[in-house]
Amino acid sequence: ARPSGAVIEIIERGATTGDEPGRSVIVPNDVRINGQSLLASADDPVIVHEMSTRGDELVRVTLTLFARRVSIRAENDAEGAT
Repeated sequence: ARPSGAVIEIIERGATTGDEPGRSVIVPNDVRINGQSLLASADDPVIVHEMSTRGDELVRVTLTLFARRVSIRAENDAEGAT
């Protein structure tokens, strides 16, 4: 299968925007990648880099996340082998 870009959502849980004063401001408190909520650092901001209006370009995002485990290995190696 060919790799594809991730779906990244930076959202305010439980909120809805509106036309009334103060209802259009979003204060994100959840970061999701492909629908999965992740632990993000409150001290490091999410950075959404400059975007183009071209529809064929991807958006670059920088996140600092907390990981329970990081695995760097060949795909066919047994997971956890040392």
